[in-house]
Order: sequence, then structure tokens, then C-alpha cells
Amino acid sequence: MAFSFIRKIIAPNTSSNTTLENESDTPPIVAEESSFDLNQLSIEVIDNDSLLTPIQEEVAMLHASGQSVAAAEILHSELKKIAGLHQTEAWLMLFELLQQNNDKQQFDKVALLFVLEFEKTPPTWHQHSAKASSEAQNYYQFPAILNHNNIDKVLITFHAALQTCSSLRIDMAKIKEIDTIAAAELLAVWQRSVKKGIRLQLLGNHEIETLLRSRIQTSRAIPAEAPLWLLLIELQQIQGLQDEFENLAVDYAITFEVSPPSWIEPNKHAAPISAAPIEPVKKQDRLYIESDILNTKPEQIAAIRDYIQQSEFPVLDFSNVRRVDFDSAGQLLGLCMDKPQQITLCNANALVVALFRIMGITELVTLSS
Repeated sequence: MAFSFIRKIIAPNTSSNTTLENESDTPPIVAEESSFDLNQLSIEVIDNDSLLTPIQEEVAMLHASGQSVAAAEILHSELKKIAGLHQTEAWLMLFELLQQNNDKQQFDKVALLFVLEFEKTPPTWHQHSAKASSEAQNYYQFPAILNHNNIDKVLITFHAALQTCSSLRIDMAKIKEIDTIAAAELLAVWQRSVKKGIRLQLLGNHEIETLLRSRIQTSRAIPAEAPLWLLLIELQQIQGLQDEFENLAVDYAITFEVSPPSWIEPNKHAAPISAAPIEPVKKQDRLYIESDILNTKPEQIAAIRDYIQQSEFPVLDFSNVRRVDFDSAGQLLGLCMDKPQQITLCNANALVVALFRIMGITELVTLSS
């Protein structure tokens, strides 16, 4: 990671720090002839232009922790100190804070100062219309272990989530263990939900499919494995993957010498959703992230993780993201490390970009507007 304090670690040599313990036995070091290479260190050398000032770092961290008012106060005081230095980033961070704090009066005052400082048009105020969101209510995350000991309790909470919506995102990324009893119970609940017209959208489908496939084998007719087969087949139905469904259905029929499950056309499989679609991807070329990325909203990271795993060159659009907290930024860093220089982040505000610089994320991605 490229934290700004790295700059303090590598300092020029002085007479006080180059004195040898035994000068008579050791030849002097000639800097001009040294083959010393900073690239051999574990510390990445970063361009000074991309470094944040200590104040900007403090503001970014305060904002990430939800203290936007305190962050704005610090930047207000900082403007007097940096007048004439043309530090664009500090100004943009303050504009974003005032916008998020809905302080238009102060925004307009700072805009006038910006014109004097940079002799160009300042950022414009955006009037956001309030919109109700049911994302948090339309999300359910399964635990890491699903077996005969806990499936009844899990399904009680799952049923409760189903009662409040006509569409539900189910996150299965954390599941590391599932037995046949849990698979059979889960399959039955899913099928009943679909018959009632509840639309299910899978998150973490790669993880659960990998787990289920590792537990089955074509021509190995073990009756206890049948629920695992059927759950895997149902996953394809929920995702609308007819070819994968039919291939698995044939393998299942061959293995257990039974008739294969039948594909159900999507228009019969689930009732149309009258509310806004829950799919996070609005266009094929990018993932639109619909709200702030916080550890209290794991569905956001789950959707991002799934999209990145399924895309060769993912593009994440942060237009609607006001804040990213530290925990979520750490998870994003891990995803970016899996695909270095392949991910593009676009339309991220100045505060989010500052946090990403602190975390080292900007060195692994392409930033775009």
C-alpha cells in the first residue's frame, strides 16, 4: 500500500547516518557507483503528484468514518492557509462535503472564492431528489455453514425476509459447508417462493456452485447426493441459464436413472416485478453501484465481487456513491489485488478517491470520469 508516511522512511544520507563503525576496515560508499534500486524494496515508489497532504488524509479518514461535518470544518480552516497555492483537490473535497451536508449557502460562498483562486467555473450544486430505497430490506445473506443442526433456524429468518418483498437478493458467498438435509430444505423453500411469484436474485453464485459441484459426480449414484444435484440445477433455473440447466439435468438423469427436471420458462417461473429492478448492472459495459459502500450493507460488496469475478475488465461506476467506509475499502482493495490494472473506477467523488489513495487502491486500478 502507498501510505503517505512512506515518504518519511527513505531519507537522504547525512554525515550523521552514514558514519561507519569501523572506517579503517570498510571502504567508503560512493553513491554514484551504487547499483541500489528502489524497485527491489517492498515499498512502492509513487509519484509525488498523487500524494495527499496530511490535512487531506485526515479529512478523507474522517469522512470515511462518517464524520463529514468535522471534515468540512477542517477544510474550511485549511482554505485560508492554502490560498494562492492552487491545491485543487482540497477545494473539490470541500465542495463534495458541502454538497453531502446539504449546505448550499456555504457551497455558494466557497464557489466565489474558487473563481478568484482558479479563474474558472466552480463545481455546480446538484439538487438531489429524495428517493426511497428498499435495498437493505430486499437482501438476505446465508451463513457459512448450512446443515441439519441450523437449517431450521436459518429458514425462519429467510422466511421473514421473504414476507417483506416481492423480490429478494440472496447472498451465498459465505457458504463453506452444506449437507444434503440443508440442501433439500433450501431447495423446497426456493421452489415454493418462486411459485408464489417472488423473484430471487443470486449473489455469490460462483462460490455456491463451486461448492456443490465438488460434492457430486456424474454416474456416482449416491441417493444422499440427489438434493445437492437438484439444488445446483435450481440455481441455473433462478439465473435463467437454460443450457447449463439442461446439461446438468441430463447428467442427473443419467446418474440416477430418472427423468430429468424440466426447464420452466422465465415468464412462468416468476411474476414480473413492479418495483424498480434489483439488478445492479444497468448497462452491459459497467456496474452501477446504487448507494454508499458500507460494512452495514454487505450486499453492495457482494454485487461488486460477483461482477468483478464475471468480467474480464470490470468497470465500476461510483456516480451514486457518497461514502465508502474503511472496512469496505479494505475488501475492495482485496478485489483489486486479484485483478491488478484490469479494473476501472469511474465517477468517484474526491473524498472517495482520496480514501482509495490512502488505501493504495488507486495504484491497482484506472481512474476515469
